[in-house]
Amino acid sequence: MSMPKRVVVTEVSHWHSAYDASYLHILRDLGCEIVGVSDRSERIAADRARRFGSTPFTDYRRMIEATRPEFAIALGRHCEMPDIFRFLVEAGVPFVMEKPCAVHAALFVLGSDRKAHDCGGRVRQDSHIFFRGIRPTMQRYIEWDSPWMADKSQAGGGALLNLGAHGFDMARFVTGEEPEVVSAVVSRRVHEAEVEDYALATLRTRSGILFHNEVGYTMPTWPANQTDGEQKVAGGRLLLRQVPGGLQLLGSGRDDFIPQPEGWQAGYPRVIKEALEAYGRGDPPPIPASECAHAVRLIFDSYQAAG
Repeated sequence: MSMPKRVVVTEVSHWHSAYDASYLHILRDLGCEIVGVSDRSERIAADRARRFGSTPFTDYRRMIEATRPEFAIALGRHCEMPDIFRFLVEAGVPFVMEKPCAVHAALFVLGSDRKAHDCGGRVRQDSHIFFRGIRPTMQRYIEWDSPWMADKSQAGGGALLNLGAHGFDMARFVTGEEPEVVSAVVSRRVHEAEVEDYALATLRTRSGILFHNEVGYTMPTWPANQTDGEQKVAGGRLLLRQVPGGLQLLGSGRDDFIPQPEGWQAGYPRVIKEALEAYGRGDPPPIPASECAHAVRLIFDSYQAAG
C-alpha cells in the first residue's frame, strides 16, 4: 500500500514528539523519512533532529516551504495550534494534529458536522460508563521539555483539557449519542498551579446513560510513568471492563475473559498508520477534526459547569 514517506513534525517541544505517544519513534518504525522537525527552541529542535536523523528548523512555516513534505504531524503549544492548523490547510499539507487543537471550542470552524459513530444500539440498556485516566505529576512536563503545560495562557487548561477528550470521545463512540454535561468539579489542590490537576465530569445521554469522566495529574509514581486507569460499561445484566490483554465480562454466574486478537494494534501507532494509509489510498481522514471539536465542546461545557 502506498503511504506518504516524507514527513515533518511541528513544534517538537511538545512531549508527545519523543515521549509517551512518541510520534517520532512511530514514524521511524513505519519507515518514514522525517525530513524536518521544528520548534521555537533551537536547542530542542536540534536535539530531536539529532536523535531522529532529521533537519532542525525554528519556524514551522519555513520548514514546510523548504522541505515540501507529503504529510505532517502537527504538535504545538495549545494556544498556537489553531494557527498551525490554518497554515497547514492553506499550504495544502495533509496532517494529523494532536488534541486539543485549540484552547476553546469556538476556535473550531466545521465545514460539515457528522453524527457519532454508530454502535448499533448495543448499549441501550446500560446504566453507566466509567473512564478514569490519572497520569503522573506535572513534573513530567518539565522533564519532557514542555513546562508551558503549567501556564494557563499557553496550555489553555490542565488535566481536563489535556486528558478529558479521551473519555468524552469514548462516551460518544460507545453510546452512539451526543451526551450533555450535567455536573463537573476541578481541583488544583495537589500542585497548586494555574491549571487544574484533577477533574471529574458527569454526562448524560438522551436515552439516560450516565458517563463519568475522571482525569488528573495526581498519580504519585513519577519518575515511573504509570497510569491509574479504568474503563468499564455497566448494565443490568453485564459489566464489561478493560483489563490487561483484553476484556472481562461479569454477570450472574459469569466471569469471562475475552483476549485481544493476535497481532492487535491500538493507540498512537495504529492512529498514525491508519491516517497515512488512508491518505495513500485517497480516502478521507479516519478521524476528522469534527470529532475533536465535539470532545472539546464537552470539555468547555465541563469547565462552565465547574464554575
